[in-house]
Amino acid sequence: MPVSTTLLPPSLLGLLTAIATAQSAPPIPVELRARFGFEGPSITKIGDGIDDLTVADTDGDGRLEAVIADARRARLAVVHVDGDGETTVDSIPTNGQIGGYTWGDFDGDGRSDLLMTDSRGRLQLYHTATKKSEELLDLGLGGRGVGMYAGDLDGDGKADLVAISRDGMRHVTRLTTTPELSRIEPWEEKAHSFQLMDLDADGHLDMLYVVATPTMNLRLRRGRGDGTFGPWQLASIDNLRHVFPARLADGSEGLATIDGPNRRVTLQKFAPTGGQAALEWWSLPDSQANRGLPFAVGDFDNDGDDDLVMAQPERAQLLFFEWQNGTFVMQTVPTFAGVASLDIGDVDQDGKLDLVLASPEEETLAWKSGALPIDAFPEQIACTDSPNAAAVAPDGGVIVLVRSEKREGRICRTAPGAEPIDLADLGRLPAAPSRLLLADVGDAPGIEAAFVVPNEGLRIVTLGDGSEAKAVDKKSSAAGFTKKMDDGALLCCERDGKPALMAVRDRFVRRFRVGTDGQLEVLDQDNGPAGVTELSLAAELGDKSRVYLDRKADKLIRVGSDGTPTSIDVPPMPFTHVAAHGSAVLLLGPRGVLRVPFGPGPALQTVAIHEPPTVRTAYWHGFSGDFDSDGTADLVLIDGQLPGLQILAGGETLERALAIPVFEAPPSEDSNPEPHDLEVGDLDGDGRTDIVILAFDRVLVYRQQK
Repeated sequence: MPVSTTLLPPSLLGLLTAIATAQSAPPIPVELRARFGFEGPSITKIGDGIDDLTVADTDGDGRLEAVIADARRARLAVVHVDGDGETTVDSIPTNGQIGGYTWGDFDGDGRSDLLMTDSRGRLQLYHTATKKSEELLDLGLGGRGVGMYAGDLDGDGKADLVAISRDGMRHVTRLTTTPELSRIEPWEEKAHSFQLMDLDADGHLDMLYVVATPTMNLRLRRGRGDGTFGPWQLASIDNLRHVFPARLADGSEGLATIDGPNRRVTLQKFAPTGGQAALEWWSLPDSQANRGLPFAVGDFDNDGDDDLVMAQPERAQLLFFEWQNGTFVMQTVPTFAGVASLDIGDVDQDGKLDLVLASPEEETLAWKSGALPIDAFPEQIACTDSPNAAAVAPDGGVIVLVRSEKREGRICRTAPGAEPIDLADLGRLPAAPSRLLLADVGDAPGIEAAFVVPNEGLRIVTLGDGSEAKAVDKKSSAAGFTKKMDDGALLCCERDGKPALMAVRDRFVRRFRVGTDGQLEVLDQDNGPAGVTELSLAAELGDKSRVYLDRKADKLIRVGSDGTPTSIDVPPMPFTHVAAHGSAVLLLGPRGVLRVPFGPGPALQTVAIHEPPTVRTAYWHGFSGDFDSDGTADLVLIDGQLPGLQILAGGETLERALAIPVFEAPPSEDSNPEPHDLEVGDLDGDGRTDIVILAFDRVLVYRQQK
């Protein structure tokens, strides 16, 4: 049925509130409802296509105004409200289409100024004191649909900027002096409800947003107070739909969420301990890869703990993740283009770990000495033909797999300043391996080199002393269960004190060695913990526990040495490799790095819950404010089914206190998209919190009664 767009006059507000409450929801206690009251609404027609509502002191008089983006008229409409509820409208010209806007004291003069992006993505600052604009810089995020959020990120008393668009996310500090721009980071599709708030009560602003997935849907990035942020921390809230800042009963800042199958409202607070430690996520800058990236784990900064290095072949750069103070610190350095293989080991036997890399694109084998700074450019090592995969030999030097123009493969040994020596002829390799595992996993003398040929399967070669080349029979170099396996499904492990290999299939995990006759000998096999629907990746940790990734169910299951399983939800991302990192696990993929710790850590704790009054209630947006002037923050929510506003009284519990229909609508099973925006603030200057909404082409202001 069509929806009437008739806005309610104030005289009908009380009657329809009572009717709606009686017909569709449990009655509200009279004494609770009596605490809340609003004048109005004051209705101001602006025009079709208005959106992006905010409140700000646009003229420096200490009173807030409602600001609306009116793109069709190339302006920002500013609605002023006097003490009697009368409204007037001013406009700020935008000189054409704008990508986004926000308000804040960016120049430190004590007045709120307007920051906009123009149609080409350039930042412009409009000073309210002088009514003049100045162009600042190019954001590099395009000029359409830029979300802009202001706050003091570096503690200098001036507002900084966080900007988000489909091209990525970045933050900028010191905008009006010497701007400092962060790298542009990708963020996830279908993300919404971005917030900038101090969730952990440490005095520094944090970032939050929601991803539209059933689980692992909350992203939190804690600010350090110096203009930088830690990694994204991932949390799971059942069917999370929206988040917004909320003041708790004790005056501290918390988080309100609309979640669950029935859109309940939950107040939560940040606790330093008390739950499963949050997963940490590092997105890869400007990543264009659609498959797993080369990586290596090891102590390359020689500080006693494991670090991570990854290559971005299309960017000709290396990403160093140094483990410092309980987290990774990422640094980007240049390298050869098209790097396909990485390994860490002591190449020159000087006691420091070095990095070896192979680039088929530049036909280069190179190394970075651990004695040199991280940003030192790699030095080339002599190599025959095009190197595809390389690894550091246990006794120093480099073992490298090369292919000729005719795709004939060989394994060679080389070292800085030395000539390469052939070790084994591999015959024709239809595709290029990207990772080489070296370990004594066979009963014959020497070590074995294991690698996966894409679309073909596992190959294992026993390497001799290099005095003569050894022919390898492809048919006998592996077993049937290793055919067409992924590179990430092959790992090194240990059995009965001896090195072994581990292969992961969708039905089982098998550990094996190579016998003296070259045949694979299975040591043991398991089918993963009960309930696993798809064995995707697996690994063993140093404490003898095992981890299994169930990609179909998006779960990581850890089975302790005593056989006890523990599962952790992980985001639905295309992870290609798993690696142990201390007592945690690293999940690696083309989009980034996820570190999954096991044990307690920072977590969200529930403070209060409000269940919707009916099964048809459709909460989707909200704000926190003191709507009865009792000193305790309450909540206002848009209910698309009413359609209108619901007020929840704050305190130790959340109780529904008032329903405010905004316009007439016949009964329907569908949620109404109007009102389509909401803000709160003192607009009439009486010191009380008012409510502003956008409905169709109009601005409605509900002034709190005295």
